[in-house]
Amino acid sequence: MIDVVRPPALREGDTVALVAPAGALHADEDLGRAIGHIESLGLRARAGRHALDRHGYLAGDDQARLDDINVALRDPDVRAVVALRGGYGTTRLLDGVDYAAFAADPKVVLGYSDLTALLNALHARTGIVTFHGPVAAADRFTPTVVGWLRRALFSTAPIGTLEAPCATTLGGGRGRGRLIGGNLSLIAALLATPYALDFDGAIAFLEEVDEAPYRIDRMLTQLRASGTLHGVRGIVVGDCRNCDAPADAPAASRLEHVLRDRLGDLGVPLLSGAPIGHIEEQWTLPIGIEADLDADARTLDVGAAVA
Repeated sequence: MIDVVRPPALREGDTVALVAPAGALHADEDLGRAIGHIESLGLRARAGRHALDRHGYLAGDDQARLDDINVALRDPDVRAVVALRGGYGTTRLLDGVDYAAFAADPKVVLGYSDLTALLNALHARTGIVTFHGPVAAADRFTPTVVGWLRRALFSTAPIGTLEAPCATTLGGGRGRGRLIGGNLSLIAALLATPYALDFDGAIAFLEEVDEAPYRIDRMLTQLRASGTLHGVRGIVVGDCRNCDAPADAPAASRLEHVLRDRLGDLGVPLLSGAPIGHIEEQWTLPIGIEADLDADARTLDVGAAVA
């Protein structure tokens, strides 16, 4: 097992590299908004050279996107690497990421959705904690989001208890394990590759958006059939927007039924509807940190890594 190391906490004035490993920004003003969000945290934003590139549905060709990541990982002045947005394309870059540079100079790496691939690959190969949370070009950084970001990124103390009062308990009990997870489509896409996620001994967190319940069923069935969920100690499903059938659809077509059917018999704590994923106010979760999931209380108590 690789020792788990938390990167140094961010401090006011630190430089943040803004990169686009996946989809292209929708408009130039997205970059300005992203810079504003980072500067509102008391940090200095530095956009990657290719941040505004476009190559079809990608934010530049593979080499350009990879260069921006590696330049940031290798630069000692950069203390955080934050994705501008998700989209698609991060998986195409994983073989070329400079993992050695990241291991030699741990720094915060933040994003979600398609960034699931990079966050988990960096952690698995170095033991350094990465962070699943808002992208820089999000519509808003609300006070709640900023509070969660500060708890996760500006201190190495335990994050403490995160409450999800609007979540639904689908399987009761408590479980403890390291936090591993991200976007369900990406997790399924990484199966049978060197970058497949390992949930043995983990609290898995899963998020998705704009996927019909039958597609969620298919991806969860794929995880089950591959053995990926063997040894999982608890599962937290995010607030999966636009993933449910209409309210008048048969019960067996609803997302809750799918989650109970595909995950309920694993016998582990199971929570659904937590503030994770494609929503305005989402938790910032450290990948690799030990956490206690109490599905009955609908809480996730996130501890500190051993440095």
